[in-house]
Amino acid sequence: MNSALVTGAHGFVGTHVRAELAERGWEVISLGRAERTDDHYVRHDLADPTGIDALAQQVGDLKPDVIFHLAASPAFKAAGGDPTALVADAVSATFNLCRAMVAAGSKARLLVAGSSAQYGALPRELNPVTEDAPLRPVNAYGHAKVAAEATAMAFAATGALDVIPVRAFNHIGPGEPPTTVASAFARRIADVRAELSDTVTVGDLDAVRDFTDVRDIAAGYVELAERGESGRLYNLCSGREATVGAVLAALLAAGGLDPSVVRVTDPPSGAANRPGSIPYQVGSPARVRAEIGWSAQRPLADSAADLLDAVEKAGRP
Repeated sequence: MNSALVTGAHGFVGTHVRAELAERGWEVISLGRAERTDDHYVRHDLADPTGIDALAQQVGDLKPDVIFHLAASPAFKAAGGDPTALVADAVSATFNLCRAMVAAGSKARLLVAGSSAQYGALPRELNPVTEDAPLRPVNAYGHAKVAAEATAMAFAATGALDVIPVRAFNHIGPGEPPTTVASAFARRIADVRAELSDTVTVGDLDAVRDFTDVRDIAAGYVELAERGESGRLYNLCSGREATVGAVLAALLAAGGLDPSVVRVTDPPSGAANRPGSIPYQVGSPARVRAEIGWSAQRPLADSAADLLDAVEKAGRP
C-alpha cells in the first residue's frame, strides 16, 4: 500500500484528493493547522519557521511515499489584502516543508500544486497555454505561487528532493468555496429556487477560462504522483474554453431556471464576479495526456449540477 501525507487536506481540492487516494487504496495522513479530532490528522502550521524540527520528526516518523503539498492561501485573500499571510502560506510554507523533508532524510516524492495564475496575462496567440509559456502573473497570488514552485525546484535542483510541479487551471465542482465565481452563482441560483430571491445578479460574463472538474483535477494529481517524471512540469486542465457566462448557463440549466432571472450589473456586483484582468486563458493538457494518459472526463454541465446540489444541501452559511 502507498502512503500519502496531504497538506491542505481539508480544503476544496484536498478533500477530493483524500477521497481519490482512499479509493485507490492509499493510506492517507492529513496535515493542517486547524484543530481536528481525526486519528489520521497531524496538526502543524507549515508557515511557522520555529516548527521545522517538529515537522521533520513527523515526516520521519510517518515515512510517506508521496507528499501532496496543496496548502496555500486561496486567491481571493490576496485581492487588496496584507501580503504577509499570502507569502507565508505559499512561499514560507513550501520552504519549511522542503527543509523538514531534507532534515528527515525523506525519500518521498513532493507534488507541489501550482496555479494557472502563474501564467497570468498571456496574449491570445499563446493560448492554449503550454508548460513552456512565459510567466506573466498579474496579481499577488500568481507571484506567490511562482515563488513557491521555484523554492521547491531549487531543492530539487540540488538532488535533495524528488519534486513534481503541477499548474492546475480553474476548478469547478462540489465543495467549491463561496468566494469563487461558479460557487457565488450557485448560491444565488439556490436562493432563487428557495424563493429567497427573485434574481441572479452577475457581473462580467465575457472572460474565458479553462474549467475542469475538481474530481478530475484530484485524479490528475494522484496519477502524476504515481507516474509523472521527476522535475517535469505538468498542466492540469481540460483544454476547453468556456466563458463565465457559459458557467452561469450551465448552473441555470441545472437548477431549471430561465435565463430571464439573471440581472447583469455594470460595474460588476462583487469580487466573486470578477475573474481578474485576464480576458482569455485556456490551458493545454497535451503533455499530461501524452505522458500520463490523464484527461478531463466530466463535462461542465455535470460539474455545475453537482456544485449546485452541494450548495443546496449545505444550506445557507
